[in-house]
Amino acid sequence: MSFVTIKGLSYAYPGTTSNVLSNFSLEMEQGEVVGLLGQSGSGKSTLLRLIAGLEMPKQGEIIIQGAVMVNPHSFVQPERRGVGMVFQDYALFPHMTVSQNIAFGLRGLGRGQRKDRVADMLELVKLADYGRRYPHELSGGQQQRVAFARALAPSPKLLLMDEPFSNLDADLKSRIREELKELLHLSGITSILVTHDHEDAAALCDRIIRMPSSLPEIQTKEERQLVTS
Repeated sequence: MSFVTIKGLSYAYPGTTSNVLSNFSLEMEQGEVVGLLGQSGSGKSTLLRLIAGLEMPKQGEIIIQGAVMVNPHSFVQPERRGVGMVFQDYALFPHMTVSQNIAFGLRGLGRGQRKDRVADMLELVKLADYGRRYPHELSGGQQQRVAFARALAPSPKLLLMDEPFSNLDADLKSRIREELKELLHLSGITSILVTHDHEDAAALCDRIIRMPSSLPEIQTKEERQLVTS
């Protein structure tokens, strides 16, 4: 059995008649890194939101490690899916230190366990001496590594990455890609990378899936605004 199975997934934005995703299916093995490559409007970020439980599909099924996350009869809430996400803007809490940001999702652990887990994550992303700093005191590359550490800290079953390099300049992007490749290898976590950059996908992914590049046919001006915004 595949570690991740997506069957016949379809989705349309509320108030529209055209699907941004139609009958999408995917199977992934444990530890595999899959890239979703496509332009804006191809539905790749929407797919991540569906997997994470932030949106409800019109139809289809998502199974992670043998457990049904969504189908026509059931829906597992996002916080119970064991899915980690890294966004393009990193979404770090500016009023929290690096250590506090990483510890944020570690509910249910004792104080000592949280401290040890944060220390392990800081070591993994090579920021062991930065725990007391705040996000504004870090470079873009360091902020990104903190975002990955926070996503990995709860030991998610699946890691979703939405354009994680879009805010980095070309030189830094190349170096960070190599660091992330090593990080994903060390953690062994099953991952999906969404990007419009073929070099990003080629550098990190075991397999690349090209999403349709054209926008769906739009029926009204309001629908066009929803799809392109």
